[in-house]
Amino acid sequence: MKAKVLVHVFGNDEPGLVESIAELVKANQGNWLESRLSHLGGRFVGLVLCEFEKAQLNDAITAFNEFKLAGLELKAEACDIEPLTANAQVTLVGNDKPGIIHEISQCLKSLNANVEKLESAVEAAPMSGGSLFKASLEVHLPEAVELSDLQQALEGIANDLMVDIEVN
Repeated sequence: MKAKVLVHVFGNDEPGLVESIAELVKANQGNWLESRLSHLGGRFVGLVLCEFEKAQLNDAITAFNEFKLAGLELKAEACDIEPLTANAQVTLVGNDKPGIIHEISQCLKSLNANVEKLESAVEAAPMSGGSLFKASLEVHLPEAVELSDLQQALEGIANDLMVDIEVN
């Protein structure tokens, strides 16, 4: 029988961090299933989902939680909840301004939609010299909510935010 472990990663970015985490997984006879790791805000941050035999579970969690490397913190916990499957994609592009994600997330909450994945960035806008905000979301809609409901709700706030929103 297998069990999943979710590892939270936070620390100073330097070469070899991924290898150090992978070595911990291997040393505890685990399998690296999925990860989201990134250099963000001057730090190395992310999540790693691993799988271990139940007999190794406690030893693996302890190894991650006791891991010591200058400037890197790992926190591991058993993870037995199966993820939802995103059934809508939302992309957004517009001039950057405070509150865009807040407005979008409020809109999604009003539909009881769950954000499965969110990636965003601010880039230099071509030709205008301003800042361009871009976001991509994977969203799980409840059964009672149609894709057209999501499209209509987001279009209702797009003009106020001065962004282009596409829903698939």
